[in-house]
Amino acid sequence: MKTIKRFFTSLYTMTIGSIIIIMIVFAVSVSLIGYFAFSSSFEKEYYDSVQRIANLVTSNTMAGIDPSDYLQYSQETMDEMKEYRNYNEYVNQCNIDGIEPDEETFDDAYTYNFIKDEISDVCNIIGVSVIYAIVPDEDFKHYTCVFNCVNKNSGYDPWDMGYRVETPSEYYEAYERIYNHGSKIEVVERYTNLGKGKPHVTAIAPLKNEEGDICGILCVQRFAEGLTNTRRNFVQGIGGLAAILIIIIMLLESRFLRKQVVQPIERISKEAERFARDSKDRELPTAQTIGSNICKVNEIVSLAESIDNMEIDTIKSIEDITTMTKEKERVDADITLASKIQLGMLPQKNQLIENHKEFDVSAAMKPAKEVGGDFYDFFMVDDTHLAILVADVSDKGVGAAFFMAIAKTLIKARARLGGDPAEMIEYVDALIAEKNPQGMFVTVWFGIIDIINGHVKVCNAGHDYPAILGSDGVYKIEKTPHGPAVGFIPGAKQIGYEFDMAPGNRIFLYTDGLNEAKRSDGERFGISRILEVLNDNKELDNDQMILKMKLTVNAFAGDEPQFDDMTMLSFTYNGRN
Repeated sequence: MKTIKRFFTSLYTMTIGSIIIIMIVFAVSVSLIGYFAFSSSFEKEYYDSVQRIANLVTSNTMAGIDPSDYLQYSQETMDEMKEYRNYNEYVNQCNIDGIEPDEETFDDAYTYNFIKDEISDVCNIIGVSVIYAIVPDEDFKHYTCVFNCVNKNSGYDPWDMGYRVETPSEYYEAYERIYNHGSKIEVVERYTNLGKGKPHVTAIAPLKNEEGDICGILCVQRFAEGLTNTRRNFVQGIGGLAAILIIIIMLLESRFLRKQVVQPIERISKEAERFARDSKDRELPTAQTIGSNICKVNEIVSLAESIDNMEIDTIKSIEDITTMTKEKERVDADITLASKIQLGMLPQKNQLIENHKEFDVSAAMKPAKEVGGDFYDFFMVDDTHLAILVADVSDKGVGAAFFMAIAKTLIKARARLGGDPAEMIEYVDALIAEKNPQGMFVTVWFGIIDIINGHVKVCNAGHDYPAILGSDGVYKIEKTPHGPAVGFIPGAKQIGYEFDMAPGNRIFLYTDGLNEAKRSDGERFGISRILEVLNDNKELDNDQMILKMKLTVNAFAGDEPQFDDMTMLSFTYNGRN
């Protein structure tokens, strides 16, 4: 079954089959056009022949003859008068028979028989099947035969004068057009409903008396056997010739297609299959040139050259991809190492909390890429002061990670020297401004907390406002004074502010990756949802609060990819006691 299907779907079979169908359609179309043109021409010859005979008889033999004049006689009377060669013979026979001769009857019979003999000669010499003259009724539904002359080879029996016939439907309208509309000639075809008759063509012409009035109709009938046989012979001849030509063309075309199209394409196909197989079995496939001399068809030569070029380009691309893959693996390894280093730079709270029960702190960072530009930190400046901060570099990726490491190191180093948070940030800003060709900047919320009395000193360098849980037991965001981001305006003065915390008060810091997280419809997570999560879960400790916020924002974003680094820090002041 597969072999049969493969045969019928092969290029060779489909091409040859298509050409055969096209040739057959072409041959049939040409045959039909020729058939109709030939038939039309031959039909015209048939029509013209019967029309010429009808015009000849009406204008000569029966010119001025009123066929109805003879209907007063019987066919027997006409036949009897035909036996006499002249009027004298007729008179002598009448004297012998003792009857009175009728000169008018003899003259009418003589004329009738003379016309009938003339028409019979025309019918037999020219070869028409029958010529007859009739007188239709006023309603044309029946007619009366007057003259009926048949060809001796027609197989017809002549009608007697006075024979009544029902008008065939094909003739009715022709009679009506001749009598009522002045038609000079009509042609009627009859191929069906013939009874014992044969298919024929009939020319119908009016008979006029000496006054020019229509007094009857002359019909000249010719069998259509010649037309039918000629059509059949034409179709058979054209069909046979077309079949021979199709076979010859198919043989030549088959040989050409096999050599110049099918075999070259099969060779190209096998080479493509081989190359594809080598690509799977080997790390690097080999190229085998097909060559431009595969055939003489330009398109196939172009295809072969394209396959050759494709193999060469594919091998080069595989080599390039292999090189790029190795380089990417090396870069990925470096980035993975950088990510581990960056995570290693973030503080661990275990030892810090174990030594200080005055507070609790927890933080988390989720970069948008392998490494990020957000960072957080918390460390003891001295025995009684804790520093906490969250920062957001203006970019993402490796560059932002390097800038983050520098900023984090500078802030921590400067904080160890003591002083006001605003002064510390100004110091770091000045150092960064000295060598910052990329114009990067970082927003920082930096606070130093006296763990003895809960007094907090803060410098907000362009960062998001924190959410603070005060003595009223509600997380709120207050818009406190802040300065520009570090590195954004070199030399700018920073603004600090202070506030006090009571035991149980909390601070929640975050970067804009949290509140600007979005879902598929474009809606942002927003500050209101942050406050809702915080106020609905105040009983959770800092670790649990960070986890709850992560789960909530992940559920909100769904499958929408993270587009910015996300950092959170939750701090609780417990007090000395």
